[in-house]
Formats: sequence, structure tokens, C-alpha cells
Amino acid sequence: MLSISAMNRFTRSARTLAAALVFALAAGVSQPAAAQDYISKINGMYADIPADRRSDSILIPALKDLEPVPASIRELEKARLLVPGMQAWNEAVAWATKPTQKAAIVALTKATELVKSGTPMAWGQAYGVAAVTPDLVKAGLYTELGDPPLLSAAQFLYLPKLDALAVLVNIEATRLQSESKTNDALELMERLLALGRQISDRQFFKESRWGLRTMISSLERMRDIAYLDFRGKQELTAEQIRVAIRRLEGTADLRIDRILMPQADLVGADQAVALVMVPRAGVNERTFPTTMALLTSAERPLRLFSEAASWKGAGAGHADWAATTEEVKKLGDDYKKRWPLEWFHTLNSLPFERSKMDPNQFAVLAATVPDISELFNLRQAVRVEIVGTRQSLGIVGFFYARKQFPPKLSSIAPEWLPRLDTDPYNPNIQNNARPPLEYFVPIRDTHFDKSKDPVPHEIKIVSGDGVNFAAKVRDDNCIIYSVGSDNKPNFADRVQNTVEKVPDVDYLLWPSVLSLYRQHLKELGDLK
Repeated sequence: MLSISAMNRFTRSARTLAAALVFALAAGVSQPAAAQDYISKINGMYADIPADRRSDSILIPALKDLEPVPASIRELEKARLLVPGMQAWNEAVAWATKPTQKAAIVALTKATELVKSGTPMAWGQAYGVAAVTPDLVKAGLYTELGDPPLLSAAQFLYLPKLDALAVLVNIEATRLQSESKTNDALELMERLLALGRQISDRQFFKESRWGLRTMISSLERMRDIAYLDFRGKQELTAEQIRVAIRRLEGTADLRIDRILMPQADLVGADQAVALVMVPRAGVNERTFPTTMALLTSAERPLRLFSEAASWKGAGAGHADWAATTEEVKKLGDDYKKRWPLEWFHTLNSLPFERSKMDPNQFAVLAATVPDISELFNLRQAVRVEIVGTRQSLGIVGFFYARKQFPPKLSSIAPEWLPRLDTDPYNPNIQNNARPPLEYFVPIRDTHFDKSKDPVPHEIKIVSGDGVNFAAKVRDDNCIIYSVGSDNKPNFADRVQNTVEKVPDVDYLLWPSVLSLYRQHLKELGDLK
């Protein structure tokens, strides 16, 4: 078996040989310089971030020393479900409280500080080996573009370290809450939320997707922490709850409507077209197989030559240069035109151009332009998560103060929120209305046969990993939900917190699906 170092040398040699083939065969001696122009265009987007606002400069040195996550909690979902007393708890805490992990938490705090004015903190690391220092290349804390550097072959080597950081934050939040530091746990999850917001502004689809997904999971975890407090010692104070709500305001540092649409994938498509096609002609049969192999084997370099062989002859049915460049423009214009629009804008009801593209006729674009429409759905889910978390915290504050649930959701304003946020999935917002989330207290607000004992409200739930289970909620709790992606209320009979459009399901915000899932696993005896 090859050693890791030998394997790296082998795959690097393979990619270098392929690179030599690409540029030896490419028309014109200026190809490498032209290829770099596309990368410079993307890297230039980070040039105006002040040095003292670069969160990556603060966090990456700490991530470099982060110790490997224990196998028992390597998956984020396991870390989110873990509580004191479980088998992996002691090992997790021992890892989380080591100096290197504690230093990473301190660095995260510094990297996500709120800025009162000027440029907010941002992840400003540029792309490629040439844009970073040799020690970051050695540590694998950068974005590899391959050799030759191709935007569409980007490998985000730093993201696994951020995955490990997310696990660490969740473990540390649970540890803090177990020590009656619930507010500290909430604040720590807000730091991870802020980091997700920074990464969502990055220029590649995969980075932005990581950032948005991290925001969603962090907000759900905040409600989970609040739910555990609600069901436990009820230690959060009124002021702590108000501060947490304020930090999630739409005008705060989160700035959801200012999230940038990533450009690098589209620019990468232009770069790939320039390499594999002859202007005002068709596919360059000499460069097409090797370049396409580089793009499709970026994360599997040992398959480079077999991929190149499979691409031979595939260019015969490809559209010509004019049609391909026009298709790139069509895809980009479609995404860019929709990005600033309201969720219910008429254009957003139409299929994306990417979904209508023939992947055989435009193989180079199918390999370089991801389905960016996913980010539209994720961004909308972030909106509903923020609204739901703010209003869930408001309900908790109201209950702690008065020992009862409010008669209606609007009763939490203006004491806990200046005014009630609207449900981002409710279509009535098109008519300038402000429809709130749906809210009720089981038994108290539901109809049942008075001759029989009242029954709790049963919610059928599809969890994030596709597990189906049911939860019963009594009148010692309340239910808050969004009408969800099908845009109509279904009384939270069936819920699935998904960004995909699913009929007859709602988006449950309180109780947290994570909390209910943990409870379900405990009842089954599957959480030990």
C-alpha cells in the first residue's frame, strides 16, 4: 500500500503531467497567463477587506492546531444530540477542553466580533496556492485550484477544519449549559451562526452552501438550548433573552438580504470554455478530454487518466463556441436577476435556466456550473429560522415572566420584540400584509370531544436525516410553525424542515425538531 506522502507525490505528478498536456496542446503561448486572469478576477473581490477585519487571519492559525475530533462525535449530528451522561460525553469534553480546542473557541469569538461601523468581519482568504503562505499550504488550510489552476477544479481544503470547529462549538455549548451557563451556550452558538454568515458571502457555491447550512443548524441549536432550559432549570434571565433576540434582528450584523451570490463558478465556466473551445468554432479536441478530466477528477486524482479516456470523442456532440458562451451568459443572468428578488416574485415560480440545459450538448457547463438554485432555498430557510428563533425566545421570555403562555403570538410584542416578524413562507406578504408564524397551545386551543379526556397534539416528523417519528405535545408546551415551502398552514400535523417544496407539511420551529428527535431516541433507548 502506498504511504500518504507517496500517494500525494503520485497524484501530484499525475495532475502535473495532465497540466503539461493541457497547455502543450492549447492554442497560443499565452494560455497560462489568460487562465490566471480569471482567478485574479475572483481574488480581486477580496482586495478591499481591511487587514484588521480578516476573520480568516484570526481563526486559521488556531484551526491549524486543532486536534482531530474523536470518532464517536465526528459527525455534527452526533455532537448536536450528545448530552451529559451519554457514553461519548466524557471523551468529548476531554477533547473540547484541551488547550488547542479552547484556543480555537477564543479565536472564533475574536473572528466574529460585531463591528459598530465600517466593514464587518469577513473571511477574506483568496484562492489558490499563490494567494497563501507556504505554511497554510502545508497545513491544508487553503483552496487548492490544481495545476494548472482552474476555478472549476477548486478543492476547499479548509472546510473540514470548519466542520471540526462546528462540532467543537456544539460540544462546548452543551458543556456550558450543563454547568448552568445557558446564556454563554446561546452566545457561543451565535458565534458559529456569525461564522456561517461570513462563509455564505464566499464566491463559490460549495462555500456559500456550507455557510447557509451552518446558519440553519446553529439557529436550530439555539432553540434546542432554549428548549432544554425551558424543560429544565429555566435559568435564562429576561435581559439575556432580550439581548439574544436583538442580536437576531434583520438589521443586525446578519444582513440576510445582503448575502452575496457566488460568482466564481460562473467565472470558472468561462475559464473552462476558453481552454476547451476554439473561438468562433467548436470544441478543441486536443484540450477537451484532458481539461474535462481535470475538472471531473479534482477530488479523485487517481482517476485522472481514466476520466481523460472517457472524455475522448465526447466533444463531437458538444455545442459550438458561440452557443456555449451564450449559454454561460444565460445561466449567469438568470441567477443574478433572481437573487435580489422577493421570494414570491413571479420569476421565481419559473424553472431555472440551469434545469433546462442539455447536459450533453453543454457538457463543459454541466461539469462547471452547479445548481445554484439550492442557495435560494437555503437562504429562505435561514430567514424562517431567524424569525422562528426570535419568536420562540419571545415565548420563552413571556412564559418565564408570567408562568403561562400568551393567548396569541402577537402578545409577545412589544415587550419581547418591537413588533412581530412575518412568516417568510406565507404568501399573504405579497399583499403588504404582515402574517405572523402559526401558533397554538395544544388542548387549550384545539377542538376535541368534551366527553373524553383531552389528548395531546401529535406531530408526525421527518427529521433532517430522513427518519420518521411522532411526538406528542401537551398543554404544558406550545407549538410555533411556519406554513413552510407549500405556503399553507396544516396545523403542524406533519412537519419536515426542508428547503425543498413538499406538499402538506409545515416547518416546525418550537419545539425544536432537534429536541424532539433527541427525546424520541432516548425513549427508544437508541441514545446512550
